[in-house]
Amino acid sequence: MRNAVSEVTGYIYIFGIVMAVLAIVFVQVNNMVEDMKRSVLSQSLEKSFKRIQYIVYSVAFGDVPSQVAEIELQGGNMFLSKGPEFIVAFVNSSNTISQDDCNEITSSGEKFRLYCLNLSTGLIYPNTTSCNVGLNRTACILNTTAGELRYEYKDWLLSMEAGAVFSKYSNAEYSKLLYEPRILLNTTAGTSKYLVITIPSLQGNLSIGGSGRFKFTVEELDNIFSKIDDLNIGSNHQWKNFDYAYVLVRDTEHQSAWCRFFDRFELLNTTLIAENCHNCYGISPCVCTCEKAFIPMAMIDTENYQTTLIVVFKSVLLKS
Repeated sequence: MRNAVSEVTGYIYIFGIVMAVLAIVFVQVNNMVEDMKRSVLSQSLEKSFKRIQYIVYSVAFGDVPSQVAEIELQGGNMFLSKGPEFIVAFVNSSNTISQDDCNEITSSGEKFRLYCLNLSTGLIYPNTTSCNVGLNRTACILNTTAGELRYEYKDWLLSMEAGAVFSKYSNAEYSKLLYEPRILLNTTAGTSKYLVITIPSLQGNLSIGGSGRFKFTVEELDNIFSKIDDLNIGSNHQWKNFDYAYVLVRDTEHQSAWCRFFDRFELLNTTLIAENCHNCYGISPCVCTCEKAFIPMAMIDTENYQTTLIVVFKSVLLKS
């Protein structure tokens, strides 16, 4: 007698194959829809952050004292956090400067303050006679807490800090710089240059989430302004009583993106002295760079150009 397979068993096999195919198609289509949704969402929000960046700069450095910003969310949360610290520092390696030396940096505006600066971490301490130990150096500093406007959706982070807009996925090592900060170089006739650093400091307790269209107000607050004339530092020579001048960003998640921005910027040198990298200190040869340093930083190197440095930190209030 020949073996036979019942019709019911055959139907079960066919039904199982059909369901398996449908399951595969459903998963693929669902993933495609999810990817498309995320792509549309990311593009929309990136453009929204570009508009917010423009509004923040218009309020902080333009003629508009207050303006309403608007954003549409489809899930996720957007909130304001304390964010990074932006630092401009003039460093003396021999611990011989005083507050009077800091006062002489600025031709007009806010005076730099005498502190003890750790060259590797960017930590700022009160100045003492024992500052010049290890990686610490006496420094004249102008700094601000820049604040960070963050949008978080699943594993995606979109943020604006110190005037720059970044995109980052939690499973990715590097951040993408979407829109650059307003750190500008203006070259005039001959060898004269103007290095202008404008950093908005975001303040407030803004917090929104869910789905819908949200509005919040951006208002100008106080500012810190400092102008430094005839800056000639870098290229292995001193300027007045200072060996180096630095731009540093502390407590940021976007070190690699900041370093790439600094590396492309004329007059900012991302090849640093060994003291800027704790794993290079006392070791030779060891090449210290912005990427290897504990925090993103670059040396201001005027390359013998007659350079005027203008620093403006402007506080703006974000409120719903």
